[in-house]
Amino acid sequence: MINSFLYQYELEKLRRTQVASIIDALKVAALTGVTITILIPGISDSRFVNAVAWTNYGPLLRCGVNIYLYEKGFIHAKTMVVDEHISIVGTANMDIRSFDLNFEVNAVVYSQDFARQLGESFIENLSHSRKLNYKVWEQRPAYCHHYFDIFTVKYAGD
Repeated sequence: MINSFLYQYELEKLRRTQVASIIDALKVAALTGVTITILIPGISDSRFVNAVAWTNYGPLLRCGVNIYLYEKGFIHAKTMVVDEHISIVGTANMDIRSFDLNFEVNAVVYSQDFARQLGESFIENLSHSRKLNYKVWEQRPAYCHHYFDIFTVKYAGD
C-alpha cells in the first residue's frame, strides 16, 4: 500500500514538472525575444475548462506571450509552426490529460511549404480574433481566480 502511494506521489510530482516546464519554456522563450503567439477559443465549449485554462495566461502575458481569442466561432485546431520549417498538427492539447491519459497523436512535418501554408491559415484566423492583454486577464470573473487552487495541479515551488 505504501509503495503505491509513493509511486502516485512521484507520478504527480512528474506531472507538475511537465506542466511547469511547458509554461516555463514558453515564458523563457518570450523573455529572450522569441515571438510566441497562441490562439485560443474566444468561445469555449466548456466554461469550467475555459476558467481553468485562463489561470495560466497571466504569467505568459506578463512575459510577452501574445494570446488571441478567436471570435468567429469555435476553433479546435491543435497546430504549431516553428521557425517557418517545422509544423506540428494533431489532436493533443498542451495539458497533462493529453500527454498521459488520452490517446492523442501529433504529426511533425518538416516542410517549409507546409509550414508556410499553416502559418498563413493561422494569420487568417488571427484576423478574426482579439488580442488578450494582462489588464483584461486580471479582470476575469472572481470565480475564475479560484479554479487554479481547486482543480489544477499547482506548479512545483508554488
